[in-house]
Amino acid sequence: GVSLCRSIYIISASCTHPLTCSVDQLQDNMPLKVYLDRLSQPCRAVLLLLKANDVPFEEVVVSLLKRENQNEAFAKVNPFKVLPTIEEDGYMLFESAAILTYVAEKYNLPDHWYPKDLKQRGKVDQYLHWHHSHTRGLAKLFFPKFIMPKFMNKSPSKEALETAESDAKKTMTALDTYYLKESKFICGGEISIADLQAICEVAQFWIAGESFESEYPNIVRWIEDCKAELGQHFADVHPEEMFQKGKNFFDSI
Repeated sequence: GVSLCRSIYIISASCTHPLTCSVDQLQDNMPLKVYLDRLSQPCRAVLLLLKANDVPFEEVVVSLLKRENQNEAFAKVNPFKVLPTIEEDGYMLFESAAILTYVAEKYNLPDHWYPKDLKQRGKVDQYLHWHHSHTRGLAKLFFPKFIMPKFMNKSPSKEALETAESDAKKTMTALDTYYLKESKFICGGEISIADLQAICEVAQFWIAGESFESEYPNIVRWIEDCKAELGQHFADVHPEEMFQKGKNFFDSI
């Protein structure tokens, strides 16, 4: 099998910086192992939650562009070969929404991330289910608009592109006029795991040097609120150089 690239992130009193932990420290901390690729929106959502709450973890990079998720080494971890995936004490879990709720509960994160109040939690769960067939679907526009012509040397059909654009506009309109119309964040006045899922999808277009949120004032405001709430963690996961490199890359091919 092909080896996977590992980066160790231990956040504790004894070890506070990436790539500076000894093997003994790593064994003492027994970190959560997270298999991911930062180009993936769901992976970045999980990464944001971990970083924003100082959860100790080991980052194992599995390159989607290099198809490392299809390698035998990763198949032994997750037979479905999808990212993100976590391992902890022999327990394997995949699907970002499941991972986000698991981390919030397991590490007893501040209540606003995944509220214990049944009605408040219901709103977060409602969005997470809605997300899969709506906000996550923004990728259906990213693929024909950027991936097909640049990587596959193919042009999407006019009908397919128009359908993807129409669906994306419906999703953005729903976010703008329903979820964020009278709410600072998607599920209320405080940030939650729902916001992490959503903002990583919206930010994906920035990698190609484009965005279309300017047409949606509540989304524009919400993006700034998320950035303010997440601070340096958002910048670490969505560095400007990543967007610039992405734009340069897409412009060059």
